[in-house]
Amino acid sequence: MTAARAALVSRLRDQAARLGDAPLVTDGSGTTGARQLLDRVEAKTRAFAEQGVGPGALVGTVAWPPAEFISDVFAVIAAGAVAVPLSRRLTRWELERIQERCPLSFLAAPDDSPLAVPGAAALGGQRTLSRGPGAPRPAFAEAATAQITSGTTGSPRIALRSAAALLAEVENYRTALGLGPKSTLACPVPLQHAYGFGLCALAAPLAGARVHHLPPDKPRVLLREIGTGEVTLFVGVPPMLRLLAKAARTPLEPARPVGFLSAGMALDAHTAESVAAWLGGHVGQVYGTTETGPICVQAPAPWQPDGTGPGAPLPGVDVTLAPAPGFAADGESTSATAPDGAAAGLVTVSSPSMMLGYAEADAVDAAPLRGGFTTGDLARWEGDALVLEGRLSTCINVAGTKVSPEEIEAVLLAYPDVASCLVSGVPDPVLGQRISATVTPETVDLVKLDRFCRERLSDSRTPHAFAAVAELPTTETGKVIRPRTSQ
Repeated sequence: MTAARAALVSRLRDQAARLGDAPLVTDGSGTTGARQLLDRVEAKTRAFAEQGVGPGALVGTVAWPPAEFISDVFAVIAAGAVAVPLSRRLTRWELERIQERCPLSFLAAPDDSPLAVPGAAALGGQRTLSRGPGAPRPAFAEAATAQITSGTTGSPRIALRSAAALLAEVENYRTALGLGPKSTLACPVPLQHAYGFGLCALAAPLAGARVHHLPPDKPRVLLREIGTGEVTLFVGVPPMLRLLAKAARTPLEPARPVGFLSAGMALDAHTAESVAAWLGGHVGQVYGTTETGPICVQAPAPWQPDGTGPGAPLPGVDVTLAPAPGFAADGESTSATAPDGAAAGLVTVSSPSMMLGYAEADAVDAAPLRGGFTTGDLARWEGDALVLEGRLSTCINVAGTKVSPEEIEAVLLAYPDVASCLVSGVPDPVLGQRISATVTPETVDLVKLDRFCRERLSDSRTPHAFAAVAELPTTETGKVIRPRTSQ
């Protein structure tokens, strides 16, 4: 076992010695203490060794129930193998598509999962381990996890990350958010996603912080949990925060402000203001990617109307803005420049929590890391703080002007009746592209929404067509799935 792998398990062992039977992981089925979680990790490590789990083996593990998943991950790391977090809603067809790209060597799943194989080896906790078609790959021996990217604007890829990168991520979250035994996190986000995985499956247990794993689609349950006074940090995403604020019949008045953390997409001002006004909370943001880990972590603080971005990069994380094709640096394109004329560029990151590369068959593709990893996000600087402008791949070209759909979506979300939205470009023989906006729910008054937008956006940024539908396709975190826009 490498020093970094040993350090991850050693930190969990330290917390077990310090906290004993104190609660660490809670979900709908019960509570797991620190010592009990460590016992599961050690028992599974032995079981993995008996089944031949070792360096270079990809071990898929279904991210539910939380305590079983977390113990799977630490045991896989302790065995020297590679943990592949998988959605609890993954179908067998979807698993087969993953296997085509990067075959798994083993699969850990609950007994009642549709992915479970009859006759597989028992891991305890009503969990089994079955063999997959993939043989261990020597090229993956340095990796501790293989995390599947979201694929919301393209095909998902598999990012390989070392134990040292995971340790760096854990330390960044612990320091930036002040995580410790006095912290209680409410976590309704999926644990296989980079945000939930890094913060709630790794950083929190290693800091001794208790995590309540909650259903994301039951806002009244979430509000009751927040109202107990125990929660210090709510781990959310903008659609979930908007849902919570809307579900609060009267403004909450907690004895102490709860920190509401947002990630997965840019936090718009309307959502942040709603959290402050209706939930009585402080607001923070995380900006990062599966490939890099967290880039900026802004701890929750009282909401300020002039707050515009995720803040300064974390210590040790180097961010540069590379020139973006099609964007001027002289202030001609308002979506590409700051008010003071500073140019926007593509976020390029070098970080100790960065991936080793993408898994491609039996090899590691490290080419995207040369010169730093370019995230595809457009941003600008305000002092030492980063302000996100959108994604280059989804920008709309209106008569030569690059328009960020996220910029328009922030305006749409400020309209009280809009729950979610999607702005995209449609072909136009004269302008190249026109702007189309689709909103939910279907009861939104589109004439009034059009007027609302025209009062706030210039002609080149005002949607040319509006539609209202009952729902939009989303990821498990509520992020609207955006089609890729050709440039």
